[in-house]
Amino acid sequence: MANVTVVSKIRFLAGIAPVILLIVSPLLALALVGFGNIPSDIKDEQLAAIKYAEGLDAALYKMEWGRTQPDRVQIIVDQQRRFADYLDSAVHHVYTAEQHDKLGALVQAAKPTLDAFRHADPHDEVMNARMRDLHTAVTELENADEAALDQFSDAAKSRVRQLLALVIIAGVLVPMVCFALLWRLTQSTRADLRTIRTEIESAAENPVAKEPSIAHAIEAIDQALTRLGFPKPNPMLADE
Repeated sequence: MANVTVVSKIRFLAGIAPVILLIVSPLLALALVGFGNIPSDIKDEQLAAIKYAEGLDAALYKMEWGRTQPDRVQIIVDQQRRFADYLDSAVHHVYTAEQHDKLGALVQAAKPTLDAFRHADPHDEVMNARMRDLHTAVTELENADEAALDQFSDAAKSRVRQLLALVIIAGVLVPMVCFALLWRLTQSTRADLRTIRTEIESAAENPVAKEPSIAHAIEAIDQALTRLGFPKPNPMLADE
């Protein structure tokens, strides 16, 4: 098997950084698109969930207030419809398991309690206690919604740190490592080429070098070294 040449090593090291950037760039682009959507996601999901939970609480208070009004039946029915609408909307804005559990408990407790509330006496303490339990369930849902917003924020911060690490590794660390390795490799190659130039100049002074075959080989090596930036030393100039 052929040995790995200096040229192969240089090409490999020079190609690592572009290849990694080609792989990472689409990931970075997708990540930036995702970060750009974070404000709208917060508005459409997390803040919407909080708004619906607040609407649920407000609807309960208006039901209780409506019991003292002349058109109490219509007020209670309207607010229960509003409560049901908010509850249905909240179901579609669940981010965490805690939200899911709190919302499920509220759904189970709400229907029988509100069905009984329509026909209950305003002074029925049992009914009033059940309504307080509903308020408590709504408050727990609000707390879960706020906690979900905090979790969403923490997750976004974590993704930012991951993206920053990816940028540093792909855009800074890998190119710098490749540059350092190339510098070290070319330094040793430069020293070897200077040695070859010194030896070929010494060999050219040997009488045997006048033979056509050897002279031709020395000339070919000389031209190759010149193309690589190591021409014959100028006797009028000091060496490097």
